[in-house]
Amino acid sequence: MRTHIKIVGIVNLIYSAIGILAAAGVLLGGIFSSLATLNPIVLVVGTVTSALIAIVIGAISVFGLLAGFALLNHQQWARYVILFVSALRLFRWPWGTLFGGYSIWVLTHDDTRQLFAMRS
Repeated sequence: MRTHIKIVGIVNLIYSAIGILAAAGVLLGGIFSSLATLNPIVLVVGTVTSALIAIVIGAISVFGLLAGFALLNHQQWARYVILFVSALRLFRWPWGTLFGGYSIWVLTHDDTRQLFAMRS
């Protein structure tokens, strides 16, 4: 199970880093596309909407990034955070569903629970 835990940690690091880049892309894309319309209402609504979406994606990704590092160090709290983040990622078809399901399977396995219980 140690190998599976390392894979989950590394996959969460990579997936979270991509999520941070996606959040930046959503924010910049929303702002620039809203500016291109030259309509003040669209500018405000588009900017606020893209900022909110970027904040949600960015927050989930930052939590996943921090928890990925902590999971590689076998921190108990990281297991719970990655379980939560993985449950949210299940809705991101197809890779989020694949990685989220795998992470949930690994982190809820009895051997993993025992391994983390020994560390605390």
